[in-house]
Amino acid sequence: MELKGLKRLLAILIAIIGLSVLSCVPEETVRRPGAFAPKACLDCHKEKLSEYNKKFVHAPMAKRECEECHIRHGRIAIRSFKEREEKRLCYLCHKQMEERMKGIMEHTALKQNLCIPCHEPHASDNKALLKKVGSEQCFGCHKDETFKRKKVHKPTPECLTCHLPHGSKHPYNLVQEERELCRSCHNFASPAFKGAHRDYPVQDKRCMGCHTPHSSTNDRLLRESVHAPMSAGLCSSCHNKSTDPRPLGLISDGAGLCYSCHKKEEESYKKAHRHGPVKDGRCLDCHDPHATDHKAVMHKEQKDMCISCHPQMEDKLKVSNPHKPLKDTGCTVCHDPHASENQFYLTASKERICLNCHSKVEADMKAANVHQPFLKTECTKCHDAHGSNNQVMSKTPLTNLCYECHKKEEASFLRVYVHKPVEDRLCNSCHYSHSSKFKGLLKNSKDQICFECHTEKAIQTSEKGTHKPFMDKECGKCHDPHASDYDRLSPRQIADVCFECHRQTESGMKTKKITHVPVEEGKCTECHNAHLSKINNLLLGSPKDLCTTCHEAVVSVKDKKGHIALQDVDCLNCHVSHYSDSKNLLIAKDPELCIKCHSADTERLLKAHITPIARIGSCISCHEPHVARNQGMLKNVMHEPFKRRDCRVCHE
Repeated sequence: MELKGLKRLLAILIAIIGLSVLSCVPEETVRRPGAFAPKACLDCHKEKLSEYNKKFVHAPMAKRECEECHIRHGRIAIRSFKEREEKRLCYLCHKQMEERMKGIMEHTALKQNLCIPCHEPHASDNKALLKKVGSEQCFGCHKDETFKRKKVHKPTPECLTCHLPHGSKHPYNLVQEERELCRSCHNFASPAFKGAHRDYPVQDKRCMGCHTPHSSTNDRLLRESVHAPMSAGLCSSCHNKSTDPRPLGLISDGAGLCYSCHKKEEESYKKAHRHGPVKDGRCLDCHDPHATDHKAVMHKEQKDMCISCHPQMEDKLKVSNPHKPLKDTGCTVCHDPHASENQFYLTASKERICLNCHSKVEADMKAANVHQPFLKTECTKCHDAHGSNNQVMSKTPLTNLCYECHKKEEASFLRVYVHKPVEDRLCNSCHYSHSSKFKGLLKNSKDQICFECHTEKAIQTSEKGTHKPFMDKECGKCHDPHASDYDRLSPRQIADVCFECHRQTESGMKTKKITHVPVEEGKCTECHNAHLSKINNLLLGSPKDLCTTCHEAVVSVKDKKGHIALQDVDCLNCHVSHYSDSKNLLIAKDPELCIKCHSADTERLLKAHITPIARIGSCISCHEPHVARNQGMLKNVMHEPFKRRDCRVCHE
């Protein structure tokens, strides 16, 4: 059986592979016998006809050979191209370009497999189907601000003087190696060149180490941030004299050379915590000795400089909620890059570092009730100092954050019934995270907090017939704010909650013989509304309607004759609602109960009973107490003599 299954699986795999191979075969554009003649693409794509008015038309377009690039019926859902990647599509024809690009550094667009950022795919008024002419084409991606400063490098208006458009074996797509390229215009042996460089042999060094290749705010095309001695032409402040056998050698090693000028800085770095490069005297880890385009002659922008040693922090800049100072300014808003008396090189103590910016939050520390981590300024217990993918930069999602500390509370909330905000783990629906003037860090007082959500209940508290705890807005007397094993978030069995106030009812149950079943089962809310009712005693309905929802048999007789048929009937005229010493919760025994209403010996009653009412031993021996089909509420089954009203047969 297993062998047959394997053979069947193998057959399915072969079929799938076969279909995949067939899907890669180019479509036939030649008309097959009996097939429809292919319709010209431009019959539908008329908007492309205007392309033929341009000076240069792409060869396949000129020949109307659309299927050189597109598939008539489509296979890949991106404009029905033969290839998913633009570059590979273009290389189907431009094979020489493909060969030329092998093993060299490609232009960024080509690295991304794109051609159309620079070239039009169908037609253009510019040579090589370029979208724009000259450097304007480049400025479509490269911001032009750095090309238009005070001093502009002569070749700058024409980018292709120095750069190749597609790629090069040299960095920055240069047409030649950097020094050779500069040498093609600048005579390194000329007196002017040597004088400008104070006769130092710089011709074998990188020109772009000090000079910007495009434009500068200074006349010498130096980069935007220049080391002061270099700007003043005082090369010998750091290097040997130009006449020395080792002219580019340093007059001193390491940080000692830097501190020969930066004496104040050296003194200021003598603190408890020193940044590694400062401690080890490695100034050049962060700073360039000559010139850069970054502040303080740094090798890179501040954030990039820090990330070069702290790569794990790069992800912090990619989160959805990065710390604003880090995002806008950089690490040095909070950290001193050189030395500090505080741990982590903080610019202020850990107690003050956050409050220096968040001054409004500091006022919250004076509130009557303050969250302990906040009071101790342990901000990082809840917040990530650099940023996170959570709201308010919380270290974990807000739904989990509180339970990082409040683990006991989390366990106590694992109940049958859970308050919706607790179920959704939204503690901040009711609580502030820092401080509050109310206990428990509540957002409002205990008599108002519930009504923030239960707004309809707030109106009911002032209505007539309101339960006193509800009227006083003491929701916590009957409900647990978080979770409970009892219905309606009752902190205990509902009856036990009710008996906290209604102790007389509880003691009565213990002394009486008969207890109403809902009371015995602790189901007070079967009959009462816990909040308000327009009916006395907070009943859910009139006594008659309320009682008959359970006691249906009382009203099941079709011909309703008797007590229950009376319009103003009240079950409580005969029964007590909670407990009694009498059977059926009667307020008195039979016949005393009936005599309360039927006490007069009327002619009709004497005729029917033959004896005074006071001498009758039991009414319900003959009569139904609620409803009956027979006149006089007599029971359905009667002794034959009694049925004939011939009592003397048995009685004297």
